[in-house]
Parts: sequence; structure tokens; C-alpha cells
Amino acid sequence: MNTSKQINVILGLLMVGALATLLYFLWDTVRADDATEHQLTVNAERGGKLFSINCRACHGLTGKGVLENPTLPGAALNVEPNRPTDQGTLAQKQARFRDTIRCGRVGTVMPAWSQEQGGPLNDSQIAQLVALITGTMPGFEVKDNPDPNAVSEKGWENALQVANYDHIYGDEFTPPKELAEAAGAGDTTLVLNNARDLSAAQLLRIDDDPTDDKYEIVSVIDSPAGSALKGKVGAGDRELVIETAYVFKPGDIITVDDETMKVISAPAQTTLAADVDNSAATISVGQPSGFAADDTIKVEGEKMKVQSVSGSLLRVQRGIDDTKVTAHTAGALLTEQGDVIQVERGAQNSTASSHREVTKVYEVGDDVQVKRGFFATKAADHQLGTAVFKGPILPANTITGGAGQQALPPCGQKTAASVATPGAGAGAAPTPSAGQPERPATAQEVQATFTEPANGVIETEAKDNLFSLNDFKVKAGEEVTIKVKNSGSAPHNLRVAGVDGQFKTADDLVTSPDLITAGNSGELKLKLAQAGTYVFHCDFHPNDMWGQITTQ
Repeated sequence: MNTSKQINVILGLLMVGALATLLYFLWDTVRADDATEHQLTVNAERGGKLFSINCRACHGLTGKGVLENPTLPGAALNVEPNRPTDQGTLAQKQARFRDTIRCGRVGTVMPAWSQEQGGPLNDSQIAQLVALITGTMPGFEVKDNPDPNAVSEKGWENALQVANYDHIYGDEFTPPKELAEAAGAGDTTLVLNNARDLSAAQLLRIDDDPTDDKYEIVSVIDSPAGSALKGKVGAGDRELVIETAYVFKPGDIITVDDETMKVISAPAQTTLAADVDNSAATISVGQPSGFAADDTIKVEGEKMKVQSVSGSLLRVQRGIDDTKVTAHTAGALLTEQGDVIQVERGAQNSTASSHREVTKVYEVGDDVQVKRGFFATKAADHQLGTAVFKGPILPANTITGGAGQQALPPCGQKTAASVATPGAGAGAAPTPSAGQPERPATAQEVQATFTEPANGVIETEAKDNLFSLNDFKVKAGEEVTIKVKNSGSAPHNLRVAGVDGQFKTADDLVTSPDLITAGNSGELKLKLAQAGTYVFHCDFHPNDMWGQITTQ
């Protein structure tokens, strides 16, 4: 090979090497971007699992809070405005979400979740929750993540998957339950492939996705009962000692191992026909048969002693056996305390035999009586084979920083302000102290002037999250229309507490509709005859959106 050819070969090899180097660097950038996206997605998915375990009771299965179900107290987290592509906005949102998760929010049901404040989550887990909500892990910049919506969506998909099907934390029954027959929206009986281990007042959800128009929550009224033997049973015994004997009733057909039996008698059960306050000595029940003087009964966590029975009224001694006297609402389950049922042995041509302690006892049947469209869902038609899950998990009702809570609220926050009652005036809202999570100013903090009606009409805007006007002055006995326009993105309303000063009572006045979606309006008419100060709030954001109406 001559010198000229050698030079050409060398130059060719150099050019190939240079091109290969360029291609490598280009590929390496793509590889780095893929690695970053993978890292963000993995953290968002881990955040989704943490959310499903800890947060869905208040914020919903999909993280959309009141947008998923108006009864939920938690804010909507799974919304696009929480996934900004502006660096400054992203940093602000991430800081707020991190601080709120870490410290909780005084005056709400949001507790402090960080381990340093007594919660279960470490800093890495809190960062993963922030990644779920914003689509970007704290410490990453906007330029590192071209599609935060896609990252966040993967996390929310995992949250729903865990809520439904995780073998430890999910709501799927074991073995799984599904409809054995199609159900129409008007049916009050559901037929399941396996109706065992359900109980009265238990909530079930039908379908696995709250965004599906077929999704529905039902409340169990009656179902095939299940329990277990507390002691051995001989072949000739006609009394069974059962762990929860009250779940059975006379006439039930039950199975113990391979033997079938018919229940002759069992502890009585019914429901409260009216609310019961802490001072009540007489309670009204739906079905009084089976109850007698000296019976011990139980409503939720409180035990009572029946002193006498008169029609549907039971006169009782409250809070016996060191249980706490508490208020109870109509519909609460009331059970006679006892663990013995009497049975007819060897029914339906089965053979009476001996049974060991802890053997399962099941009522025969797969029909479940339910109340449809529970928990602010709508009754819907459901196909054969539709999945049935446990739930939903009900949120807690404790108030962070409120009465009876820790003396020093988390992160130096101030204690929750008390809500004003009519005639007392509505005091100023608390201002954040050092360490308190950032929040929008309430209307009470930015608007302090009286607004009087013009031609009998007062107009205010519901924003995220404040009322543009929240301090109204009207004449006693004057009919006034309050118009509310929702200028925000979240649902809002306006509820006025009546003379009793308590929300969610019979004398409340609330806008129509009682859930005003973004861009729409509602109104309420009121005529307050008694002079005084009446408080109002938004049902969905009661700690941020509130105000007062003064009548003279």
C-alpha cells in the first residue's frame, strides 16, 4: 500500500471515530434524559403508594378530593395547576406541599406527617409525595422534566392500583367479590359470588375507578352473617357460643363445617330511630322486639343497661362497663350483648357432629340488602362480574391544634381559632406564625368593610379559597338574595348557620345548588328575623372561606 492510500485510510478512520464520538455523546444525552425521567417516575409511583396508604381517606382514591366526591374534606391534589412548568411557581408549590405534609394544617383534619413532628414519614417519603403531586422531584428543575403531567399521572395510576389490589393495603376482598347477577339502579338486593364476612352498616364500593360513571358506594343493611365458635360443640348441643352472636337472627340457616343448622333464637339487634345526645336517658329504636329490662346493649362504642321497654322506647342507663357516653346518630346499629344462639341441629338432611373451637360459622346465602347511592354517589346499573371492594376509608374527625390536642401545635403554628356564634361576632382569622405552612389569606383578613344589599341582592365571588366579600349587613326581617359566583377551579358553596350557630343542622341555609362547580353560580334567599351575627362558610373549605352576616 502506498503512502497516499495509507493517509486516506487513516483520515477515514479518524472521521469514523469522530462521527462515532458525536453519535455517542448525542445518545448519551438521550440516555441521561431517559434515566432522569425513569427516576422521577419511580419516585412519583412510590409517592402514589404512600398516598394510597396514608392520604386517600381525605383526598380520595384519585387524589381529586371534593372533585372526586363532595363529602371528602381533603383538597384536590391531582390537578394540572399543581404541575407547573415555570421554575419559580414549581419551587413555591413544592415548598408549600412539603411544609403542609410535614407540619399539617392547624384548624383542619390535616395532621403532621413528618417523623420529627411525631408522624410516620421520613424526608425522602415526603419528597416522593411532592413528586406525585407536582410531577417533579424536589431538587430537580423544570428543564430536567419536560412532561410533569405524564410523571404525575403514573404516580396517580399506581395510587389507584394500590388502593384496589395491593394484597396488604388494598380494598379487594380475599377471595375477590363480584356481582353474580347484574344489578339495576333501583335494585336494593345485590347478589354476590361470595357474600361472606360482610356486616350491617359496612360500606362497599362497586367498580374500581371513581371517575367511571358506574362507580357507586352502597351501605350494607343486611347480609349473610359470619362468625366463629368460642368453644367446642358436641353433636347433641343445641346452644352455640359465638364470638359475635348478634349478627344472626331467628330463621337463619347456617353452616358449621359440613353441618347445616337453623337458628331458633339469637341476641336482638336493631337500629336507632332518632339521634341520641349525651344526656338522653330514653332512646328510640326501629324494632324493639327481643329487648327486655336488664339487657346490656351496645351502640357503637357505648354500652347501656336497659331499665324498661315501652313501645319503641328503651329507657337506659348510659355508659356502663367503663364505656364512654357519646352522641349517636339515627341509623346506628344497636345490639344486645350476648354470645349464645340456640339452633336446630342437622338441618336439611345434614348430620349433627362435633365441632372445634374457632370453627367458622356462616349464614347460607349470597344476597346482600343495601342502601344505594351512598356517600354522595349515584345509583347506577352494574353488569354481571363487576368488582366489589371494601370501603371507602372514612376520614378522621380530629382537628389538628384544636381543643384536646397537643398543647403546642406542630412547627410553631397557632392554635385553631374558634368559630363565632350568632350575637358573638366573628373574630379575626389566625395569622400564620413561624413555621406555619403558607396559605392564601382568608377573606376575613383582606376584607373588613360592611357590604349592604342593593335592591335586595348581595353578590360575592368564591375564589380559591376565599370569598371576595364576606362581611354583610342586613336589616332584621328583610328578605335578601345572596348570589355566589364560583371564579375558582375548585367546587364551592355558601352555608349560613342559623340561630343555633351550628353548621349542618336543621336551620342552616345553603346555596342552590349546594355544590357550585367552576364558572357557575348559585344563590340563596334568607330572611333573618332575629338581630345578631350569623356566621357562614364554604362546606368544602370551611377553614379558609368564612364570614358573617350582621342583622340590626
